[in-house]
Amino acid sequence: MVSIICPAFNEEAGIGGAVGQLRACLDALSVPAEVLIINDGSTDRTVAAAARAIGTDDRFRIFTHKANFGRGRAMRTGFAEAGGDIIVTTEADLSWGQDIVQVMLDALDRHAGIDAVFASPHVAGGGYRNVPWFRIVLSRWGNRLLRMLYPSSISMTTGMTRAYRAWVIQGQRFANDGKELHLEIAHRLMSLGHRIGEVPAILSWPADSDERKSRGGRTDWSKIRRLMASHVAFGVLQGIGRIIVPTIALLSAAILVFGIWAIRNLLMHDVSIFLVMVTGLLLILWVNLTVGYFLLGHVFHIEADVWRLDQSLADRDGPRTARRHYYYEESLGQARVW
Repeated sequence: MVSIICPAFNEEAGIGGAVGQLRACLDALSVPAEVLIINDGSTDRTVAAAARAIGTDDRFRIFTHKANFGRGRAMRTGFAEAGGDIIVTTEADLSWGQDIVQVMLDALDRHAGIDAVFASPHVAGGGYRNVPWFRIVLSRWGNRLLRMLYPSSISMTTGMTRAYRAWVIQGQRFANDGKELHLEIAHRLMSLGHRIGEVPAILSWPADSDERKSRGGRTDWSKIRRLMASHVAFGVLQGIGRIIVPTIALLSAAILVFGIWAIRNLLMHDVSIFLVMVTGLLLILWVNLTVGYFLLGHVFHIEADVWRLDQSLADRDGPRTARRHYYYEESLGQARVW
């Protein structure tokens, strides 16, 4: 079975149409599936509109957060409640393609050694439609920067549309409540040695200009700047090992040059205190960075061991109600059989 997790916040205007698209997606899938709509503390009538569109379709469930926490927390709630063998996360309006869920499932079926599949507009066959140019630029160059920091060739580490084998993602204790969770998950999967595949996808926004403006207005520039800063900070922190190594190499070359220069002057009886001081400072910095690099590597190994221990101790079959201190399941008035 497949569990599809869709976060929602103040989606009253569009959630009804999104439920209709999700229903069509479920009908077309080759395997049984459920949809978990995570209402992240909406202040409008998102739940009522969703329930009205769902009707008696028992493949849908709605969970409501008692406050607005962020997309990351909504996904974490979905991970905790999902009952499928495959867990898919995506936007409720299927803006990454009506068939994207099946495409990702097919990729997992074809490649047994892959543990997760990410949808990407940055690989051959992918792209954007009706998306503002500045968002395309931010996505392309932001992901290129992150690809330089991460030990992987993944072209889209910031997107939400992904499919995971449930055993890979459940049992892990993630920390981020915002969109940084996408990076946290990618980093953890890479660190634990999981293989990640990518499939091309076209991110489409509504063709209607008013709808497109409405969607684009959800995020103002101040939020975009904060999101960019947090993503870069997270990427630099997680990819610091790849930054330190070339820095150490540059310092080694500088020490060699200044050291030889200082020794040459000494042999020529023209001692330069400046060259000696520069060489000494560079050497002290080199030692600190080298020691820090090995200590950091040790910390990352311990971190990975803790993640593996968390996963091995996870009780996936235990009662879920104990976790529901910040959210609850909406009653849709129909019996469910899974």
